[in-house]
Amino acid sequence: MTSGHHVNWLPLALAALVALLSLWLNQLAERPQAQDNAGFAHDPDYRVEHFNAQTFDIAGRPRYRLTAERMIHYMDDDTSELVQPQFHLTTAGQAPIAISARRGLIFGDRDSVHFLGNVQANRGAMPGQAAFSLTGEHLRVVPDAGILNSDKPVTLHLGKSVIHAGGLYADEHNKRLELTGGVRGLYEKTR
Repeated sequence: MTSGHHVNWLPLALAALVALLSLWLNQLAERPQAQDNAGFAHDPDYRVEHFNAQTFDIAGRPRYRLTAERMIHYMDDDTSELVQPQFHLTTAGQAPIAISARRGLIFGDRDSVHFLGNVQANRGAMPGQAAFSLTGEHLRVVPDAGILNSDKPVTLHLGKSVIHAGGLYADEHNKRLELTGGVRGLYEKTR
């Protein structure tokens, strides 16, 4: 005599498979990621010792030069870390700007360089233009747009003037300087 009950095992097997798969994914999500001292969860794909890159304007004159003791590139997010970077920006009719820092970062779009730690930027004096220097812990430079900006405290020396600010935005092309966040200092007008 046969029983009238027929058990279909396929839905039960699929449910068990889904339960096992979700348990496995949950364990993967909870597994800690290994990180290096810089806080990155990835490994470099190449390093360049004594990095040196230079660009030129349309007339063949040097535009800017970026050097570093070492450049380390990470493929997974297309970032580059620079050790002891130095940057020189040349603009026609103006004194060159020299920038240095302990570290630098270049992101995948490569339109800007972030300088981090003991940042120093200097421009010498020219007729009608006072010498300029900046110190701080962060400075972002967008060379093609002529922009320097920081959302961290900076100290500016413009000739004999000394100004402290919580941040800065400088646009070389439009001759604009904007200081933010508790600006204070001594400003001496040039003759």
